[in-house]
Amino acid sequence: MESTSAASRSSDQNLSEVKPSTIDLRGFIESTRRDHPEEVLKISREIDPRFEITALVAKLEQERRFPILIFENVRGSKFPVVTNVHAARRRLAAAIGSEPRSAVANYLKRIERRIPPKEVASGPVKEVIVTGDSIDLRALPQIVHHQDDAGPYLTAAVTLARDPLSGRLNCSFNRLMFLDKNRTSIHLTLAKHLWEFYTNAEKLKQPLQVAVILGAHPAWSLGALNIGSIDEEEFYLMGSLAGAAMEVVGAETMDLKVPARAEMIIEGEILPFERVDEGPFGEFTGYSLGSRKREVFHVKAISHRKDAFLHDIAVGHLDHLLLSTIPMEANLFRAVKAMVPSVRAVRIPAPFTVYVSIEKKTEGQGKNAILAVLGADMYMKHVIVVDHDIDIFNDQRVQWAVGTRCQADRDVMIVSNVGGSDLDPSDLKDGVTAKMGIDATAKPLLGSFTPRHRVPKDVFDRLELKDFVPASWLTQKDGKR
Repeated sequence: MESTSAASRSSDQNLSEVKPSTIDLRGFIESTRRDHPEEVLKISREIDPRFEITALVAKLEQERRFPILIFENVRGSKFPVVTNVHAARRRLAAAIGSEPRSAVANYLKRIERRIPPKEVASGPVKEVIVTGDSIDLRALPQIVHHQDDAGPYLTAAVTLARDPLSGRLNCSFNRLMFLDKNRTSIHLTLAKHLWEFYTNAEKLKQPLQVAVILGAHPAWSLGALNIGSIDEEEFYLMGSLAGAAMEVVGAETMDLKVPARAEMIIEGEILPFERVDEGPFGEFTGYSLGSRKREVFHVKAISHRKDAFLHDIAVGHLDHLLLSTIPMEANLFRAVKAMVPSVRAVRIPAPFTVYVSIEKKTEGQGKNAILAVLGADMYMKHVIVVDHDIDIFNDQRVQWAVGTRCQADRDVMIVSNVGGSDLDPSDLKDGVTAKMGIDATAKPLLGSFTPRHRVPKDVFDRLELKDFVPASWLTQKDGKR
């Protein structure tokens, strides 16, 4: 793509020179490199965007390594690629000023104080502006993630749109499949906010204007994934989570404000009544879902930094799974707390599955927690509730509670034919599913339940491993140093 105009202010900064305090994606990467240099890996060797980027992420995962990857030499494109940004819970927690174990509590605390965006005259994202016939999406890295994917996709696209009826703004993640030089398909999740905006526009027989944000600070991404009322505007949450107002600047072709410090903004519109075959695509579930009719996004303008990189998310890997986990856990914790004030923790260990730990004080609170989860997030279909003595970050202990504190005819509830995720490969119709709750709390209460066996506390506290086993053995993990 060649620029047709450019912002007057230029910048000579590149990814390695940006100030660590800058609140944008490259600033976050640089602060990570400064504090944890082993977590940022630059790769200068040429990489084929067709399968090889995802393959390298998968190989590193096999070695239990999850660094941010910067591919400087991507075949077929001048734009470098950054991926695996969200693949460590420590990094996501750091993005909102938190430690990993307290990330959910800190998330909830930060979004209580909304920080409105700050409008600025210009910003780095306006350094290059492309419009008209100069637009060519094929100049971007054409990343094909999985062997059965229908084509290259943008997976880190945060879409911004305004409801034509209410005027409310919404941000969300939506995958985009390249179609040609100025069109992509767009996956609108059934019954979610952007889908609602589009159906409103379609009823009015008018297009829905959309700005796609590429290259977002992780705190902004966590804000875009917040699960709340349709009245909540995510730009306020993004600032809250980042700890400072998001700088925004006017879009080129529509009445929207966009992040001034994004890597790239793609502006366009989703036309009414236009559909195209989209997929298959390998989703977060670990399965490749087949082709379906999806809406079409027509690109009207692209603005980006002079040295912009393309942000990619490795779908179905930790980069993808962890990013969505914290906002979902925070939303569910808040929902359960309204019903069961003594909730201790919430964890999402797998797609469509949630564990809840409560300090049960009255009989029936286990099932109340289940109902709160199912009512708060339509994606959730399996809920396991345990007592507060169970570490829900330990899958074995959760299953132990199910095996020893649960009777199926008494403690399992199933709801059929309810709305769920249209990305669930096991459903029979788009998003229509069955949901199950398992109350694995002790009955009637933990205090009166059969006692657990244990060694005397004074003996346990008195013994030190170092007095009985070699120090070299203690430094080993999984049989390796």
